[in-house]
Parts: sequence; C-alpha cells; structure tokens
Amino acid sequence: MKTIFKYLLRAYLKYITKLVLLIHQPTIIAISGSINKPFVKLAIKKALVDKGLRVRANPKNFNTEIGLPLAILALPSGYNSFTDWLPIIFAAPKRIFTRNFPEFLVLGLGTSDPGDMKYLLSVVRPNITIITDITQRYLESFSDMNELVGEYEYLISRMPKNGLLVTNNDNTRLVDLKRSAKCRVLTFAIDNPAAYQAKNISATATGQKFNLEHKGKQELISINRFGKHHVSAFLIGRIIKDYVII
Repeated sequence: MKTIFKYLLRAYLKYITKLVLLIHQPTIIAISGSINKPFVKLAIKKALVDKGLRVRANPKNFNTEIGLPLAILALPSGYNSFTDWLPIIFAAPKRIFTRNFPEFLVLGLGTSDPGDMKYLLSVVRPNITIITDITQRYLESFSDMNELVGEYEYLISRMPKNGLLVTNNDNTRLVDLKRSAKCRVLTFAIDNPAAYQAKNISATATGQKFNLEHKGKQELISINRFGKHHVSAFLIGRIIKDYVII
C-alpha cells in the first residue's frame, strides 16, 4: 500500500510542479555534484538576494523525486504519515495561484541511485547548472565511476543552448565532460587556470583571503569562513552574480 501511495504521490506532485513552473516561469539554477552543494546553494542565494531578486532554495534533504517538488511548491513533507500528507496534497494546487512567486529557484539535485537525474530533469529543466565536483563519495549504489559520471553527462545533455554550465576546472572528469556542452560554459578553480580562479589563499584571524583572477584582472577577496570549499562556493556565487543581469 505504501508503495502505491508513494507512486501516486510522486506523480501528483510532479504534475502540479510542472504546471506551476509553466505558469510562473522562474529561472532555475540547479546544483549537482558529490560535495559542497549546501554551501554553494547559500552562496548563490546570497548573491541573488543582494541584487534584490526573489529567490527560493530547497532545504538540505528536499532534493529527491518527492522532496524537489515540495521545495518548489514551498510545502513541508508528511514523511511516513498518511494523515500528515492529506493537508499537503490539498494545498499543492493552490500554489498555482501564488503571487510573487520566486524569480529564481536554487535547487540541489540529489543523485544517490542510477536514473535519479533523469527523473529529476523530467520535473525541472535548469537554465543554469553548477556541477561542484565528481568524487567517489556516493558511489555505493553505482556499479562504477562511469555509471556515476553518466548521471552528470545526462544533466549536461539536457541543458538548453542559451543556458549556462558552471564546472570545476580542478576536476579532470569535469574538464572532459564540459567539452560535450552545447551551452555557454564558465569554469572556477583553485589549482588550475579557469574563468574565475582563486590564487594565493591564506588564512586570516576571521577566515581567508585570496586573489580572485578574472579576465586578466585580480581582486583581493576576504571571506569570514575557513576551508577551500568555501572559497569554491564564493567563486560560484560570484559567477552567478556576474552572469545574472537585471
């Protein structure tokens, strides 16, 4: 019974979500990759909010076949309770008539099993896609790295020609994958040349400072967080901030 309910719920939420996206036409920014998605999502959201834009980002675990539609519709999860799902089911169609729907949706896409990406992209088609990295961190459900990489190959293949792909130039797999993209590509990196590269990273009393190199110019940046993953998140946020023009 639970399996049937989950299948029906998934189909119902997908239908409502696609209708909502069709009506409101938000710009969809998808974040995928093995690591650093939460920090990248926060950096992008901040960059867009700072520009005065209406933004919604999905909560940490709302990146699956059911969680993603709930995030887009701004609805909670009923988890394993049928009675808790009932008010959510009735509330979903009302989202069609939402006023001031977000101009941007910043959505993490989860890929824990083969085929996950294909289903998620049947719900949303990103205008901008970020792939943070590809590692063996979530390889358990995949037969090998090639099968995992195939999820990201499919993601890139679904990008519209007028879209933007942002990838990590420090990851050799992404260096190879980006060549298949038919849309614009912007890269970020710490160790290798990229469109946006962080150089001379050093610790400060409150975080880190580094030189941001872009288009042959360098800018001194300070952030109040520690760790290279936060530097990468900043670079991605800066790319989105520069790319989005009001």
